[in-house]
Amino acid sequence: MSIRDLNSKISLKLVFILYIVTTLVGVSSHVLWRDEMQGWLVAVGSSNVFELWNNNAPSGHPIVYPLLTFISSLIYENPLSMQLMQWSFAAICVLIFLRRAPFSKFQKLLFTFGYFPFWEYCLISRHYVVIQLLSFIGVIYVSKRNYSLVYISVLIALLLNTHALAWSIAIGFFIAIADDFLYKRLRKGEWEFSSVDSLSCLASAILLFIASWLSLNSLFQTSRSIDSASIEVSLKSILVAFGRYLGGNILIVPDSSRWLDLSVSAAVSVALIIATILYIWRSRKALLFYCSSTFCLLCFNAAVYSGAGSRHFGIYFIIIMASVWLCRSDLSASCSSLVANVKESNLIESRSGFSLFLSFILAIHFFAGIHRVSLDIVYPYSASKEVAAFIRNSEYANWPLFGSRDVELASVSGYLGKSIYYPEINRLGTFTEWINRNSSLSRENSLDYIQEYMDSHPNINSLLVILSNSSNLKHDFGRGDLTISDDISIEFVKSFLRSYNKPERYYIYKVGRAINVLSE
Repeated sequence: MSIRDLNSKISLKLVFILYIVTTLVGVSSHVLWRDEMQGWLVAVGSSNVFELWNNNAPSGHPIVYPLLTFISSLIYENPLSMQLMQWSFAAICVLIFLRRAPFSKFQKLLFTFGYFPFWEYCLISRHYVVIQLLSFIGVIYVSKRNYSLVYISVLIALLLNTHALAWSIAIGFFIAIADDFLYKRLRKGEWEFSSVDSLSCLASAILLFIASWLSLNSLFQTSRSIDSASIEVSLKSILVAFGRYLGGNILIVPDSSRWLDLSVSAAVSVALIIATILYIWRSRKALLFYCSSTFCLLCFNAAVYSGAGSRHFGIYFIIIMASVWLCRSDLSASCSSLVANVKESNLIESRSGFSLFLSFILAIHFFAGIHRVSLDIVYPYSASKEVAAFIRNSEYANWPLFGSRDVELASVSGYLGKSIYYPEINRLGTFTEWINRNSSLSRENSLDYIQEYMDSHPNINSLLVILSNSSNLKHDFGRGDLTISDDISIEFVKSFLRSYNKPERYYIYKVGRAINVLSE
């Protein structure tokens, strides 16, 4: 069967229904990991928006997604509400793409079940689904011949306050809109602004200024140091940035320690960038959006932060899909020919070499997405939910809890619904607090921290200790319990090692104090 025959047999309604069903199954089985649960616990632990701002500030993430999570927690105080919110946004993204994106049915099918819309930006509850949704809405809006500057400014303002990486897309939209606004006036020779246009420009400028200030205020409150010393550009950092571009589009991330891998990936990335530019050059909006967004993100990856996972690199994929979408939509909107000519043009587009290459990229994403979601359904992403269920149904349900490290124990606290004593902050807590903490604690000294806790809490005779994978006690409990003083012994209870995410595999220990009964 040819691709054209296959394309004609695909039902987009059936594709969407299948997406809804499979992702709901995925949401019900997905176990939140530390970054996801951190956002939920920050929202639940905040009694109002101002407290949410203060609790979220050290993360360095702008306020849009935390605010949405906070609202979902008010509706239903269970992590599932955040997951359903995430799923809803992902489903809306797919619905918009299936209904409005100018791609073939076959490409829409591949995209729907691709790595990012099916797994990373749907089942993983993080900021990036909002970036994807706002980008799709922005493309539809910007491709129109007439649009409101105020409305598009609202969209850009939301992008600025969604994530640091979303700044690249926001800048791309801003440059494309600003150029289109000036280009239209230059072409018509109209340089005098009406009162309505003046008010629109003024309102847009004020809105974008406030949005930029709020976003930068959030970004620079991060616990990480951002100054002139932390910004460094080198040949290697530039090559790493191009490797991130390749990772976002083809899901192949080169080894940053090998110059050959970096060089090859950079060459392939440059070729892909040139091919994209040659394809979209007919649309002034799409060309400016793609070049400015890609350039800004490459600069950010090379100079400030190279990214730590595919969720970060996926912004490049959003940019290239949005650019092709904008190009085709912009050309269709400006086309004055008959509908039949437009359909003929679309048929030619579907047979072009770039379109075939795009299908190849989408096929890679498709198989990666199917594999990752299937794996997550049968193999938990974190062992935290299993740990919480064990404690809740055991004799230790009401015991005081001690855990380290807090970064990896937040998911356990969230599922358990209880605070845990973290030696990193020297008190009870739920989410990871990035300020006023002792970041110098060593994983190898977990035993010392347990001893310090027992010494400082003489009224506690029994303690349940939860240690993450790299912080577990290096002792052979098969030969007997571990004694750390004359009256304190540690007994191994159980390990929870069935987790895809290695840091979130856990060991549970029972700490007991010998009670001397003195006769009077």
